[in-house]
Amino acid sequence: MTSRFESVIKRVVLLLLIVVAAKLSATIVEAFLPPLAKEECRFEVQKPSDNYPFSSAFGLKSAAPKKSSAAPIRKQESLKGYTLTMTAIGEPSMALVVKNGKSRFLAIGEKIDGFKLEEVYTDRVKFTKNGQEYWLGMKKKGATPLSTPVKKRSKAPQKEPIEQVRREGDTFYIPRELLHEMHDIKKIFKYISINPVYRDNKLVGFGVVNVKKGSVFDKMGLQKRDIIEKIDGEPIKSESDAFKYFNRLEQLDSLSLTIKRQKESKELKYEIY
Repeated sequence: MTSRFESVIKRVVLLLLIVVAAKLSATIVEAFLPPLAKEECRFEVQKPSDNYPFSSAFGLKSAAPKKSSAAPIRKQESLKGYTLTMTAIGEPSMALVVKNGKSRFLAIGEKIDGFKLEEVYTDRVKFTKNGQEYWLGMKKKGATPLSTPVKKRSKAPQKEPIEQVRREGDTFYIPRELLHEMHDIKKIFKYISINPVYRDNKLVGFGVVNVKKGSVFDKMGLQKRDIIEKIDGEPIKSESDAFKYFNRLEQLDSLSLTIKRQKESKELKYEIY
């Protein structure tokens, strides 16, 4: 019984010595170290610039901030300046786009200024360029134009371009100025009506339904019920074949049309001056 009591006493004394030694050590540390600065309690989050730089405590230089390697922002492109005036749903689907007063037919897959025609609807089309999508809608009827160009009156009367068309046999001489007017698709359909002609489900040409008397097409020798079968000797196999010539009309110096008139083939030649 006495030995157990002595053992307990020894453990208590040892514990007291450990506590006294720890307290004495803390007192010695506080005597030799400078007092810590007192700071008020802050409730808002401190900015990174207020934080103590860890590297300076060990005499190290902090790394310079890395410059952003992000690519420069590319200027956003748009279809401003382009106008959609007509669409044709079929094989292939096509769209008539006007820019700077010039009309151009585009089939799906073709490009204009890098914009690729992807989808065609009755009232809008979709282009893509550099992975971006661009939509162009049909201009609503009745919209008021921003400005109306004022026609300047010439001092001396000038001969109309259509009056300068002349014919020598089956060759017609067309002033280049007329080609500028023919780039307006609305004017074209005022003077001529055409329909595609199919045989065995294959396009073989365009039939002339009607030609306005005195129009440029009348001066070019086209007549009602003519079937235009070839352009420059090449058979017309699709609408895009004809529209390719339409797109580069102003660049041509000559052109020929092979027509069928009352079961007889005839070639009309045109020289552009």
